[in-house]
Amino acid sequence: VAALAVFVPSAVAAPVTVNVGAALTLTGPNQAFGLSSRRGIDLAAKEINAGAVSGVKVKVKTIDDLGTAAGAAAAFGVFFRDNVSVLMGPTLSDVALTVDNFAQAARIPVMGISNTQPGITEIGTFIFRPALTEAVVLPAVVKAVATSSLLPKTAVVIQGSDGFAVTSGPILSAAITANGMTVLKTELVPVGTIDFAAIAASVKATDPDIVAITALPAEGVPLLVALRAAGYKKKIIGSNAFASQAVITGAGTAANGLIVGTSWSASTVSKANKAFIKNFKKAYRRTPDQFAATAYAYTYVLAAAVKNGKSATQDAITAQLTAITGTKRVSTLLGKFRFDAARNGISPVKVQAVVKQKFTAFKPN
Repeated sequence: VAALAVFVPSAVAAPVTVNVGAALTLTGPNQAFGLSSRRGIDLAAKEINAGAVSGVKVKVKTIDDLGTAAGAAAAFGVFFRDNVSVLMGPTLSDVALTVDNFAQAARIPVMGISNTQPGITEIGTFIFRPALTEAVVLPAVVKAVATSSLLPKTAVVIQGSDGFAVTSGPILSAAITANGMTVLKTELVPVGTIDFAAIAASVKATDPDIVAITALPAEGVPLLVALRAAGYKKKIIGSNAFASQAVITGAGTAANGLIVGTSWSASTVSKANKAFIKNFKKAYRRTPDQFAATAYAYTYVLAAAVKNGKSATQDAITAQLTAITGTKRVSTLLGKFRFDAARNGISPVKVQAVVKQKFTAFKPN
């Protein structure tokens, strides 16, 4: 009697589920950033859960951080009780500088997906900042402008009153000087300013070749409008916060001539970018901005770390995120991504200009 061969299927390993706590600004004057980030995270999670990253599932719980340290601390408290695997956010850098200390003490990894100010990763080894820092982006933008056919020789810097502007203003000024331009003066926006006409008139009277602004939208948008109303028609460099469709929507035609640096551009020609834009528009019936695109990309970076470690514990994720450095990179929507030795994200910088109220690739000649 011939023996019968019996096929016993091998056990399929259950996917590793990573529980993400996302503290994002969903209300208030900076809600555009948090809402875009949320859309990017959710779209990436949906794709990953559908099999885009084998063996990994992503479960996201999002809480409004209110754009304040108190709001973010409350959100972190909920996530701590939920024992999440990793935190994303908070949206604003000056808020992160306060609340990330709590996560570091609790040994819970944080991915600062939109934090660009100095001092974030210095908090501790559980704090990761995939977002490109202003120290990386602003010099790249200034160099692109300085070496373009514009050939600016003089500049005026306008520094907003918020914590983000206070730290990025000196970076912007230093980059301008390093590229052979003279900073004629720096205009400091007083806290609580609602009428920007006097600042704009002072800038117009100085008549620099370029104006460079570092500010959040609450001050940045009216500054753009005021400068154009005062008759300043030359190019304007904007800090990271200006790389948002919400700024164009708020400033209207006054945004034309704005030049910004970003990790992502809709004009980048690639299959991944084409698919992302198509899927994002289908899901949300709107065009993505850099905050949506980077949050999407960084969610994939997280999934890659979980896959590599085959674990969603806090320590395992921390170890695997740390390992994405040097020649070990992750292919993302933004290009090849890695962390530097200080856990700051490294990916290509793209310089964009606003033309006819749309972000386009900056043309140096």
